[in-house]
Amino acid sequence: MLKNLTITGFRTFRELRVDRLTRVNLFVGTNNAGKTSILEAAEVLTTGEIHGLLEGPLRRGEEILARDERERGFKTEIDPSHLFYGHVLKPDVSFSISGDGGMQRFVHCQVSLESASLFVNLKSHFKDDRFPISPDGGLQIGYRVVNMFLLPPPPVNFLGSEAIERDRLGELWDEVVLEPEEEGVIEALRIIDPRIERIAFIGDSPRAPRNIYLKLADSEQRLPLGSMGDGLKRLLALALHLFSAKGGFLLIDEIDTGLHHTVMVNMWKLVIETARRLDVQVFATSHSLDCVHALAWVREQNPDLASDVTMHRVEKDATKTVAFSSDELLIAAQNHLELR
Repeated sequence: MLKNLTITGFRTFRELRVDRLTRVNLFVGTNNAGKTSILEAAEVLTTGEIHGLLEGPLRRGEEILARDERERGFKTEIDPSHLFYGHVLKPDVSFSISGDGGMQRFVHCQVSLESASLFVNLKSHFKDDRFPISPDGGLQIGYRVVNMFLLPPPPVNFLGSEAIERDRLGELWDEVVLEPEEEGVIEALRIIDPRIERIAFIGDSPRAPRNIYLKLADSEQRLPLGSMGDGLKRLLALALHLFSAKGGFLLIDEIDTGLHHTVMVNMWKLVIETARRLDVQVFATSHSLDCVHALAWVREQNPDLASDVTMHRVEKDATKTVAFSSDELLIAAQNHLELR
């Protein structure tokens, strides 16, 4: 579990230090303060390889059309310039991310010029590697690294604020089905609708994602998840990303997306208790004051969870985040103080 995070030259950060990381961390701040960039920095660091480096640009749509000499047409490539402070791609530009915890983790990424060609040099606690930048300034999509270690790396799950594809939900469901975590997923859905008894992913066509159905206690009919509202689908995505991150990291952008304020206390309780039980470290962002207050109310109702929770305020151009313990959150909520 990471205890701190140091970011230099990555995306919007010339320099940023995040201290007092705990089991569950909520990052708040104004638009464009860099909250999502902190999640992406944690993703790059905990993954430690090129796949983690490219995930953020793929989600953001940071792509270019590059010439494809083989097909005599064009192909899509990742534009890596946005990963560097100032959005520049030139020789010697670099960024570094490091963190202390159970082990020292670091990533250093630097652009080099060799024989008139640009390369991305990636050094980390995981391995060292080098990747060519195309003449059009892009990186190929689809790099994967073969794990050469005896133990697999910890899972790193990123849940964005956008809608989650059904095929991704199906992949995560396959990781928990017939495991103890399967019942935990159903319990999570009962936060919104207590009538839910079962969930099933049905379909075997290789060309289409499986359909998701629910069984309710007061109905013999199986109901498509889509007919039950976006909040339930979002909560399912959150639960699947959480339960399949056992022993690893869960990164959630806008954790309150699609959720009514009345369910946020139970949502936070689920996240904190499950993260503790499954040894998951959680990094989440939010703009919502209801979300912050719900976290404080969880602290009031469950004091034993206090040590697992910290809120971090991110301020644009600041070199450090401001951390608030769950006790400080509770005091602020009781006195109607604004901490976002």
